[in-house]
Amino acid sequence: MSAIAIFFTQALLVVGLPYLVWRIPGIRRIVPLVVLQILLGLALGPSILGKYSPDLWSQLFSDASMQKLMGPSWLAIVLFTFLTGLHWQPDEFKFLGKRMLVMSLLSFLVPGFMGLLTGYFMAMLYPDAVGSHANNWHFAIAIGLSISVTALPVLGAILREMNLMGDRLGRMTLGMAALNDVILWCFLSIFLAGLVQEGGTFQSTLMIPVKIAVYLLVMVLVIKPLLQWVMGHCGLVGDGGLVAVFIAVFGSALATEEIGLHAALGGFMTGIILPRCYKQALIERLEPITVVLLLPFFFAMTGMKTSFDATSNTIISITVIAIIISMIGKFIGTSLPARKMGESWPDSIAIGILMQTKGMMEVLLLTIFRDANIISTTCFSAMMFMAIVTTSLTMPMLRIVMPWTTKNPPPPPPVI
Repeated sequence: MSAIAIFFTQALLVVGLPYLVWRIPGIRRIVPLVVLQILLGLALGPSILGKYSPDLWSQLFSDASMQKLMGPSWLAIVLFTFLTGLHWQPDEFKFLGKRMLVMSLLSFLVPGFMGLLTGYFMAMLYPDAVGSHANNWHFAIAIGLSISVTALPVLGAILREMNLMGDRLGRMTLGMAALNDVILWCFLSIFLAGLVQEGGTFQSTLMIPVKIAVYLLVMVLVIKPLLQWVMGHCGLVGDGGLVAVFIAVFGSALATEEIGLHAALGGFMTGIILPRCYKQALIERLEPITVVLLLPFFFAMTGMKTSFDATSNTIISITVIAIIISMIGKFIGTSLPARKMGESWPDSIAIGILMQTKGMMEVLLLTIFRDANIISTTCFSAMMFMAIVTTSLTMPMLRIVMPWTTKNPPPPPPVI
């Protein structure tokens, strides 16, 4: 086949196949689309397709052909984190008040702390899980952050599928997940900046905080008002405004990558600083093409770089430990505080179940850690399985609890 034919064969597989499977009656009621996209990415990798059909795999996914998937994969990463930033709209969640802030913090910090301790013991028990550029504490922090993840887009998809978007329970968990993501990216920025400082010279170490400060000032004082002016003159997300947004996203991604953080953080920051009045329109315009078209290429690239042995004791052990700690941590950090703050037991348990969703956010985070050699490919594979299992269990567990939950719409916004 020609290079063009190979590319479109890859596109047919990674974009079309998971969606077609998801549309089979009954499947979408069990698992979100993202789980099937991740599973297909793994299935197309060297450990499954490469093992059982090496000739076909080498023809479709040779090193040369995989290079052509890097562009869509990078676009997917940056646009996905941009959309995550857009989803942060604090005004929508004001009705939840201080208790949402407390519950959100605990839903991140409790599983994160449990993951941190677990990660340190993992590093001692399974040294091959630690990346070549990390010590035990670096590895432990990476595991802690990975355990604390809640994927906002996947959560939104589950709530839509179960008709909970307009329910108070749905709005509460969306608000908590949005704040959870903001906290996650703040911690990740600090962690990556610390790693860059450790690996640099004295002068370069001193420059990292300066570069970050300059970047933030430019984004808030220059880019934000400039975007507001351009989009105001071009109408509500017209073509000119959309081009301006893309320039800001890609320029911000370039800046954070050059600073030494990660391009994904640049996309997220652009979504955060964008004028609030344009966020929802941009989400409606960009989210379908990003999630349905671009992200499957990222999952395919992830699968190509994932090689695992299902009989490996290390992978099995880390997977089981991570699943247990993640589920217990989210329950302790979310369900118990919710109950303490007046929610019924069924509602509290439902909130804890919904906050288990990890999906694409977890895959992105693990990819960042693997590429930075903080975790090994062995640990990456194990944590990927954890993300798949916890996300897959969300909808079935929620369907068990839902008959006993309180169903009511959120209160109207206050009249000012």
